[in-house]
Amino acid sequence: MVVNTNDTTHEIKVTPRFFPCTSIDIHIKDSYKGTDTVVECEYREHNNLLYLTFDYNFTDESNYQVKVLDTDLEIIFRGEVLSTTQETQEYSSTSNRYKW
Repeated sequence: MVVNTNDTTHEIKVTPRFFPCTSIDIHIKDSYKGTDTVVECEYREHNNLLYLTFDYNFTDESNYQVKVLDTDLEIIFRGEVLSTTQETQEYSSTSNRYKW
């Protein structure tokens, strides 16, 4: 996932292991500094995806590990985030030769 460093409010969409029934938190670990921050977030479900909205000040060109947990500390999602100010691009690495 990619977030824009210039923004302080972010929305990411994830495929959850399950859909929560309670409030959730995002644990953001800076891969370089090793710091771990817990951030409250709002969420909504749409088309079997979980849309997470939260406030965080990311450092430009940095990688972060993200864990989304419910109040019972069950992991809803785990992944990585790249922060950048560059525009994201979509490309095909196989020139559409293979279909998955």
